[in-house]
Amino acid sequence: MNKRYLPVIAAVLIAITCTAFLPVFAQVSTLPSLPTFIYAAPTLTVVTIAQDDQARHTGVMWLADSEADFATLTGGSLVSQYKVLVAYNGVPVVPSSTYCQFVEKDKSEPLKNKQGPWETLATSPIDMSANFLCKFRWGKPGVGVIDVYYIGAGTAASIADYVMIVGINFVVGRSTVYGSDMQDLCVLGWPIGFTGDVMGTLTTAAVPYAPLTGVSLVKPIYTDPLGLWKSCEDLALMQKQAELVPIQWS
Repeated sequence: MNKRYLPVIAAVLIAITCTAFLPVFAQVSTLPSLPTFIYAAPTLTVVTIAQDDQARHTGVMWLADSEADFATLTGGSLVSQYKVLVAYNGVPVVPSSTYCQFVEKDKSEPLKNKQGPWETLATSPIDMSANFLCKFRWGKPGVGVIDVYYIGAGTAASIADYVMIVGINFVVGRSTVYGSDMQDLCVLGWPIGFTGDVMGTLTTAAVPYAPLTGVSLVKPIYTDPLGLWKSCEDLALMQKQAELVPIQWS
């Protein structure tokens, strides 16, 4: 045999021998495993907490202080408040921009795309953001409150259960990180009292913006504006019926 081929044959035999033993070595190896690196994308967390009705976790407004005063819109409470926390990767930060959106959950009798005779009512989401104004007030970076004002018309059609979306943008270098949260907002025609309820008043020195004619400078305070009602949607439908607002056809 030519001696020039001996090193090549020896290398092949060594490779075959090592390959045959690799599974065995893999099973009994006690070598430590290499560390695993996990990449976490940047996150912007937005947390809001309703302050008006913390038992039902919803904000509450009303256009008049009673059903009898609804015609003159006397004693309305047109502001709702929420706590807010904005954190970038867990650290509270000052947002680059903020916005709010409001969607009304209206009811309609479905005629279009009706699935069957059982479908007697449908929820019609309607963008009503033009009827509200959000004011963000920060106590420190990322921690503050949101005052929500009703600036729409004082009509019975505005009585409804609303979805409020809070959006926050935060610029990091050349990138923008987005975060959002959702809250409930209940706009009533008037608060519902019950036996033993206590109604107080909070006199304000001045009102910077009064969208409704006849709005009082005294803010009524109720212990429970929804009374024994557990759902804003059901109470809003009842008050609309009381004001002769029909359920529309879809």
